[in-house]
Amino acid sequence: MSVERKVSTGKYFVAFVLTIVVFAAGVVVGIILESARLADAEQITLEEKVNLRSLQLQQNYIESGIADCNAFNQILEANINELTRKMEIVNEYEQNAVFNEEKFQLQLRDYFLTEVQFLLVSQEIDKKCTKDNLKILYFYDENRFDTQGDVLDYVRKVFDGKVLVFSFNSAFEKEPLIKTLLTSYNITQFPSVVVENKVFQGSTPVEVLLDTVCRDFASWGKEVPAECTP
Repeated sequence: MSVERKVSTGKYFVAFVLTIVVFAAGVVVGIILESARLADAEQITLEEKVNLRSLQLQQNYIESGIADCNAFNQILEANINELTRKMEIVNEYEQNAVFNEEKFQLQLRDYFLTEVQFLLVSQEIDKKCTKDNLKILYFYDENRFDTQGDVLDYVRKVFDGKVLVFSFNSAFEKEPLIKTLLTSYNITQFPSVVVENKVFQGSTPVEVLLDTVCRDFASWGKEVPAECTP
């Protein structure tokens, strides 16, 4: 009986050691993967800062009459659309973070602040060039059933990039500026959309947004797409 007991104890010990090894290996792999994601997020943030700095310098050239407004607007549109795409990557990294959550939150804060700077630059350009694009602020929460983002993507595609969408996570409390924006527009429901200072709270149908955007473009004397025709 004593021999059988020793054999059983040995098997349990081996199983325990193997479990520890597998668990430790999983932790190491997780750390390596998350570190790679953090490095990628830092690279994304750096790229967007450089893009923003480039736009700010080009803005100075516009003021001096050297740079072309049309070319600048095209660059601005491309940068903001790319910023939105990259934000989704960083946001996903932050949601899945285990070991570096605070660092990812700092990256997100940096992203949102950079986005606001892009918005301010675009507003300054409107004062110096012919208004060429329409700005939409999109405030969302963490409701996975929210389809407002898809609606805005469609509106943006209809206008071939002439609609600039700035997205802000209302639930991200680490950045106080987001709360300031919510307060300034008196937003209490999510999702909410602000189209050139016109506030739509709650989920807004594509027809309402298209009608609003179409009216704005028509009032500027801009050509509107076929989707604007009733």
